Amino acid sequence: MFYYAVFTTFTILIAGSNTKLIRSLTHKPKPCCLPKQHSSQMIISTSMVLPDNKLHSSYSTYNFSYDSDRGSIALKGQATSIPDGQKSNWWVIQSMKDGQTYTIDQDSKICHKSIILQKPFYCIPETAVYQYSSMYGYGDKQIIGDTWLIVEDEAIRYFTVSGDDLCIPLNGNSYSQNPTTVNSTTISNFIPKILDPSAFDISEQCI
Repeated sequence: MFYYAVFTTFTILIAGSNTKLIRSLTHKPKPCCLPKQHSSQMIISTSMVLPDNKLHSSYSTYNFSYDSDRGSIALKGQATSIPDGQKSNWWVIQSMKDGQTYTIDQDSKICHKSIILQKPFYCIPETAVYQYSSMYGYGDKQIIGDTWLIVEDEAIRYFTVSGDDLCIPLNGNSYSQNPTTVNSTTISNFIPKILDPSAFDISEQCI
């Protein structure tokens, strides 16, 4: 069940806010592209209806890496099932070059391979609808965050990026069907470089 939940969470992915609106719809920003290389930490809360109609919820913390030169995304971290508190450690690599997602259960050392069905986006698409802007941070350390509505097939996403030329991802919420899933993602400790290049090395269990 954990593998299914982690895989589904990853395929539909993607700082605190005082929610003060500062930009009107008549002065909307332009869509931007995320930095081509970056690392961050992600906290993901997930609720989904599994194929047996049971509800599964989890809380996960991941170290996230993206490298456009490799055409890959990597996550390493721990997921905690709610309410039983069961913990599991995961390493996920999504390779655009071979169209595969590698989900490694680091506890059992088992690798699950699957075809990428829904590619993550690296740029806010032109079809995205600007929603609002708000201030993120506290005191004199605040930045503007622009929130966009992105509709893709059976998924609806609200995605927030910094309102400057850096286009730093801040948070996201997604809603999808098949299975019915709700995700909330908070992104922090963003750095515009790869901190752990080994996160992209496909484990021998997957070869």
